[in-house]
Amino acid sequence: MKSTILCVLFSCSVLGAFAQATLSGKVFDEGGLPMKGVSIRLLQLPDSTLMMQTTALADGSFEMRGLQKGEYLVHYSSVGYVSMFSRPYTLTTTSQAVVPIFLQPTEQAIETVKVVGKQASIRQYADKMVVDVEGSVLAEGNNVLELLEKTPGLVSDGKGNFSIQGRAGANVRIDGRDMYVSGEQLASILRGLQASEVSKLELMSNPSAREDASGTAGIINIVTKRNTKVGFGGDVSLRGSQGRSFDGGFGGGLHYKVNGLDMYVQGNENYSRTNSYNLTERSFYSQGNLMSFQRQDEKKYLDNAVSHSVRAGAKYEFANGGILDGSVHWMEGKYKPYATIEMDTWNYPNQVHASRAKSFNNFDESYKNWTFNVNYANKYEGEDHFLKFNFDFAPHGNDYNNRFETDVFDLLNNTEKAIGRTNVQDLSNTTYAGRLDYSRPLANANKIELGWKGTYFFINNDVVNTVLENKLWVKDIATSNRFQYTQHIEAVYAIYSGKYKKIEYQAGLRGEYTFINANQVTLNKKNDQRYFDLFPSGSLLYNLNENHMLRSSFSSRIERPGDHDINVFRIYEDAFSYFEGNPDLKPEKSYITEIGHGFKNRLFTTLGISYGKDIINWIMRRGDQVGENLSKPENIGRYLNYSASVMYNQTLTRWWTASHYVNAFYNDYSGEIDQVNLDAKGSSWTANSRHTLQFKYGIRSEISMYYRSGVTTGPSRTDQRYGLDLAAEKKMFGDRGMIKLAVNGLLRNANPQLTSEHGDLKIFYSDFPDNRKVLLSLSYRFGN
Repeated sequence: MKSTILCVLFSCSVLGAFAQATLSGKVFDEGGLPMKGVSIRLLQLPDSTLMMQTTALADGSFEMRGLQKGEYLVHYSSVGYVSMFSRPYTLTTTSQAVVPIFLQPTEQAIETVKVVGKQASIRQYADKMVVDVEGSVLAEGNNVLELLEKTPGLVSDGKGNFSIQGRAGANVRIDGRDMYVSGEQLASILRGLQASEVSKLELMSNPSAREDASGTAGIINIVTKRNTKVGFGGDVSLRGSQGRSFDGGFGGGLHYKVNGLDMYVQGNENYSRTNSYNLTERSFYSQGNLMSFQRQDEKKYLDNAVSHSVRAGAKYEFANGGILDGSVHWMEGKYKPYATIEMDTWNYPNQVHASRAKSFNNFDESYKNWTFNVNYANKYEGEDHFLKFNFDFAPHGNDYNNRFETDVFDLLNNTEKAIGRTNVQDLSNTTYAGRLDYSRPLANANKIELGWKGTYFFINNDVVNTVLENKLWVKDIATSNRFQYTQHIEAVYAIYSGKYKKIEYQAGLRGEYTFINANQVTLNKKNDQRYFDLFPSGSLLYNLNENHMLRSSFSSRIERPGDHDINVFRIYEDAFSYFEGNPDLKPEKSYITEIGHGFKNRLFTTLGISYGKDIINWIMRRGDQVGENLSKPENIGRYLNYSASVMYNQTLTRWWTASHYVNAFYNDYSGEIDQVNLDAKGSSWTANSRHTLQFKYGIRSEISMYYRSGVTTGPSRTDQRYGLDLAAEKKMFGDRGMIKLAVNGLLRNANPQLTSEHGDLKIFYSDFPDNRKVLLSLSYRFGN
């Protein structure tokens, strides 16, 4: 199959070799140094119609190919620099170079502030929304899980599961690479990754066929920082925060870049201490009558949590335009929380206080994650003509050694008994992924892209459980097990894109063949699934004029059941709560359509509708015994989501800028669970407002306000969440040093809540997290 794809790619490289006009040039700053990333727009005269857009390479050069004859202007723009127009050019079928351009910086001094051009904290593009993290004062001191929980357009359950614009099932990546871990595993990794290591967040609610189809809500890509400075240099940082307990960490890095060689290493170590508590109320019914009521108070303490992260890599740019890049990312974390639980049960209809249970739960959990990446890009003439190869190898391991001990007091019979359980898991997964991407410009500013990707993912999970019987720990044969899971995906895609006058268009088709093998080793039972799916996608962008543009997009997505979804053996969270998988789950599919409008690259509005079927949702229900509750995934039926969002980048004064984001959506779930009809509907809205104030003497301040109303997800609905964060930073030592002070949760709701009702079980949950913190960080940059 690989040889066939290579033949197709070679054939396409021969096509489209037509003699077209080519325009090239170079961009420099006022000091004569090449400028990378400058936006170059080609405008056709006499009406200044946008014909093509590109960006300058590292040496300041750019090239536009496949142009028609005519008269053109070239427009140059870059953040922090004065935009410029070239003189008119009459283009023929021969290559033509434009006069080199020298951009001047836009820097003004006023009495109280110093103004330097800065990109908006939230930016909307045709295919994604980008949130600036590196330029944010407030991001410092947060881990990435906390960062995502406050990101515009995202809703998080705190357990590694995210929604985009109300649609559940977002796929999370780091530097474009899938993590291939479950929600809880992903949450651990994100807690161990600091926001100070992140450059930006990319939210793709409607990805093209170039991207994997997994993730029914779209893709969240976490882009880490990379060195951009020439020469040798580095940085060091120290941070600490105080909430109910103390958190802290330190880190630093080195980089070296010269003559096409770029090397870097970055490391961080973080400590976390916290405590929180929550309240859970469960009402058990029979034929509509309340039979028992349970109230559970839990206090959680995290006295020992340490995480380490090291990223290192090297990149070399060859003289012929080729780029070889390799990197390794190591993360390790240990968490040792413990919890005390008091639970009371009342029997109804007489409302008799029947029992009281006191539990002590001790957790000892750790993870280790490696990611090795090698990629090579061979660039030909022009930015859009290239062949790329990428290979990833990612081993990951989790160890769990958890212990639950409970004393149960029967108040009706005045008896007491001790119950206990241990859960020891050795969980490992390994991922191999390779991909090949080819892009070639065609005539009339058109382009074709072809690609292949193969992914192999293997999990081995050994679980040994014991129970306390007559004061002795005995292996629990019913729940101890070994489970192995294999997922192999082969994918190919084709994308055709181009421009016609003021219209930019793209049409893509992705095909994915999936093979899944679930092996219940303990039961000597295997289950194989094989299926092939096609995923069409497309987009249109219409530039009405210099100020207005319209866009629309469509994509289809899939969410395949993971290993934790289909493993039938039971995993206990505490003495009375457990979850188990469902081997009969089908993949969930969704179809997303969006239309939007942009005004002056400041105001963006988007309308969307999403339809999903065979929705996978974890349902909480009554367990085997009265007072126990079980969580199990089900295909609950149909899902509709209607959404509308508005984003506005505002310049209030020369020293005060702001970004605002508002998203309203309506979720409608319908189907059947355990022969019980599901009809769950609800409207929701979220809002974010971030303000940046730039003062003189290198002082900058940032204020962020956010609000999340209740969100309906299947039979569950969360309550509102809101907060106000404040931060300030001061440059020192000739702009090489930085001190930052932040207050997270200056204003916040103290107990976000959730309600779930299905069948004969109704659950109310109220959390009191440690989300008010004062953070202080110091950093210093040395060398170049």
